[in-house]
Amino acid sequence: MSVKTACRDISELTPDAQRACRLFISECEKQGLTVLVTETYRSQQRQDFLYSQGRTAKGQKVTWTKNSRHTSRRAWDICQNVKGQEYSNTTFFKRCGEIAKSLGIIWGGDWSTPDMPHFEIPKEWDYKGEQEMT
Repeated sequence: MSVKTACRDISELTPDAQRACRLFISECEKQGLTVLVTETYRSQQRQDFLYSQGRTAKGQKVTWTKNSRHTSRRAWDICQNVKGQEYSNTTFFKRCGEIAKSLGIIWGGDWSTPDMPHFEIPKEWDYKGEQEMT
């Protein structure tokens, strides 16, 4: 895969991250939120490529780190699956963030440098309430 191409395949995540991502999407859909996964796994080469944007390469800054959970297959990015409103609706991302947090998923929107489309699981993620939600 090219460093210029985003991987959107949930099956490229760790088994726990796959479970978390699918559960997250399902809960968002139940609340009428149309989520589109825009990126899952990133090779370190892709992460470095994205980090260089707006620094040593042309373009806007895409990421603030070279050490992303995407490279360890525990993170995914989303947007709103509505043409023309993919990233403009902050209410959408805040609602998704609340759902994620209720599932034990970390939301990048809470960080000191917010990354509203970013979601990741901690290393030892295990959501015990999953059976109740299905």
